[in-house]
Amino acid sequence: MGDGHDVANLHPGALLYRAAEHRYLPTMADALAHGADVNWVHSEEDGRTPLIQAVLSNGANVNQVDRDGRGPLHHATLQGYTGLACLFLKRGADSNALDSAGKDVLSIAIEAANADIVTLLRLVKMREADIALGQSGDETYQDIFRDFSLMASDAPEKLSRRSCDPRLSTL
Repeated sequence: MGDGHDVANLHPGALLYRAAEHRYLPTMADALAHGADVNWVHSEEDGRTPLIQAVLSNGANVNQVDRDGRGPLHHATLQGYTGLACLFLKRGADSNALDSAGKDVLSIAIEAANADIVTLLRLVKMREADIALGQSGDETYQDIFRDFSLMASDAPEKLSRRSCDPRLSTL
């Protein structure tokens, strides 16, 4: 893959990560066939998974929706992944986007009682209101997003509030 790594000696998760980064589908398939965990975390690169690396490296549209009108931010919220929600918001995910049921991510987070994601989304709305009024806002917004980002990379399990709702297991 040309990035200086000896791919033959990589852990299957690391191999999947590198292959996703370089869009090398045959190696991705090989890594998965050899037991690569799709949720493997690269601790030296901000705790990113192969999927996150593929999205970030390849410029995927953070607002692309599925057939239910749900984008990555909707899914992160439904599954209770605060760190991912923070990452998607930082990448420009539309927090006001409605799914096909007419729900935005804030209403989904409130229904799921996910206080962390509700907090992030309320901050985004406050920031949008400040910008609309021509105010730059204070440093608190940036501080909170930096803190969530650091927690997401250092201890992602602390920001995971996975839902126990069986209806979500098919997502």
